[in-house]
Amino acid sequence: MYTGPLYQTQIIQRDLQKTSKFQYAFTNPQVESKNFFEIVSGKVKKYLVLFLETSSIHGLNHLVATRRHPFEILLWLTMVVLSVFGAVYLSRMTWLRYQSSPTVVSMDRDMFAWNTTFPCVTICPNNKLDKKKLAAYIESSPEPDKEKLESFIRALANATYENFDTIPDYDGINPNDYMDLLLNLSGTFKPILTIGASGISLHIIPTITEMGLCYGVNSKVAIYNSPTYRAANRWDIVHSNNNTFFVHPLDGEVFAQVINLSTAYDAYIHGPLEVPDVATKHQHSEEDYYMKLYVTALTVYTAPEAAKLSVAQRRCRFLHENNLKHNAVYTYTMCRMECRIRLCLKHCKCIPHFYRRIGDEKVCDVKGLHCLAKHTDELYQLQTKEGKLTKRLNCGCYPICDDVNYVIQSNVLQEWFLGTNLQWGIVTYPRMRYRRDIIFGFTDVLVQLGGMAGLFLGCSVLSFMEIVYFLSLRLICYAHVGRKK
Repeated sequence: MYTGPLYQTQIIQRDLQKTSKFQYAFTNPQVESKNFFEIVSGKVKKYLVLFLETSSIHGLNHLVATRRHPFEILLWLTMVVLSVFGAVYLSRMTWLRYQSSPTVVSMDRDMFAWNTTFPCVTICPNNKLDKKKLAAYIESSPEPDKEKLESFIRALANATYENFDTIPDYDGINPNDYMDLLLNLSGTFKPILTIGASGISLHIIPTITEMGLCYGVNSKVAIYNSPTYRAANRWDIVHSNNNTFFVHPLDGEVFAQVINLSTAYDAYIHGPLEVPDVATKHQHSEEDYYMKLYVTALTVYTAPEAAKLSVAQRRCRFLHENNLKHNAVYTYTMCRMECRIRLCLKHCKCIPHFYRRIGDEKVCDVKGLHCLAKHTDELYQLQTKEGKLTKRLNCGCYPICDDVNYVIQSNVLQEWFLGTNLQWGIVTYPRMRYRRDIIFGFTDVLVQLGGMAGLFLGCSVLSFMEIVYFLSLRLICYAHVGRKK
């Protein structure tokens, strides 16, 4: 009978209470701010409880379940923390494996299914100076001591890391002009090149190496150290129409010859995407000898799927993935040369004349070359001695991804009255090659990460989507409804 008036009385009392609270908060701003923060913290707690109650991640709902003993909550909190730690730890190991060793090198044995790259040869003549040009230069030089000048130029022309200490003291020539002088005085090198295959035309490309001026045949990277490329200050990739020369077991024995070399020389056998350095093995021939080199090849190539990985993952570099400062392309040997340049700058504050100079780098004069001679072992072998132990320097050099290594099976050297000739080729074709491929890809990473999350936390992709949902759309809707209230 009194329900109606009593209900109205309750409403009036609530309004009065709200009005009094508002007036008190108006006269006391601290109370208003306190109530605001209490309201916000309460909303946050309710929203967190809502997430823990409704999440599909196992164990979270036990943390906020009603009528739970504190010991039970502590037990479940410990279990959840240990499960998260186990999932993160094993997932991290999986990710590190994917970053460090996702590839495997396997063997292909079908020798008739692929072509083999014909070996490249780099020829370094021992007599690098033209006698007539040298005589004319010495005659026109204002230097009074002609013999000293001649001995210096001859020693400079044959200067390498092995004999820097034999160069006589002479300061009459600017070190920046050393290489230009040697190129101007170099002898003519125009032998006859023949290939035992029809429709193939190869060229002899002059290239500057750590052994001085040499000449490459069937090389794709010799052009980047050629005198004309350096003189033009070029750093671009050269797209040559001269394709790499390949051979097949059905082609039989294929040889190439360089006839009428007219001087003693050193021959370096290597792949077309590589260059020789001072530590590369070579074969020597005196003048008026016929040298025949018979080799077999061992190819390592990278599958297209593995090529999409990063450099650190596949642990090799392609030609265009260049991180060198002194060269336009990347090869393993050029990386070793870059390491020697850093050591030269570290020990003697200069670099030898046969390197490409960049920036404000100083070219070594005679004193600088003599300084480098004190560190011959370290520069030549890229190793340091720590007491009785030797330690290899970490130059950060990766092998090239598509590489061909050649093994000399036979080296025949015989006197030849018709001149100085060189013949090289493949007699025995390789019966296998190595393939760098993916063994642990990104799909495997996802599978293992999902397995760890499911094993330890009982969650899946939808569980992670729940987290994103509660941090985005659900949070916006919750805040909007709370503002209306």
